[in-house]
Amino acid sequence: MNDINLEVLPKDGNRVLEELENGNMVVARSKNDFIYILDFDGQFHMFRHTPGAPGGGQKKFPKDEKHIATVRKIADISDSVYMADYNDDLNIFGVMATVEDAVLSMFPGEDRDADGSVDFSLPKTD
Repeated sequence: MNDINLEVLPKDGNRVLEELENGNMVVARSKNDFIYILDFDGQFHMFRHTPGAPGGGQKKFPKDEKHIATVRKIADISDSVYMADYNDDLNIFGVMATVEDAVLSMFPGEDRDADGSVDFSLPKTD
């Protein structure tokens, strides 16, 4: 499978955790800020990117009570949440770029100026 399947998820923290446990990527969007969440090697891996920006942020966190609550909260405060199902053989950064392009093409966000703004920042590691 070379396909990436993208699905709109409800803004439900428990559903987000379920998708992560199933090996899927969860993507949260607030305005034009994206955060990509993966669960592997017993940790949450989070990547942040703003379209058009040359770089982004990346952090990993243990799957403890504090960070599980953080992942749940991200679902609550996001404008929208997506799930990406993809072949593990695909380059993860290529998957993120493809998902971002797909979301922006389907939901360009031209009417978001009137929306409230939530800026994502990755939690600090202890």
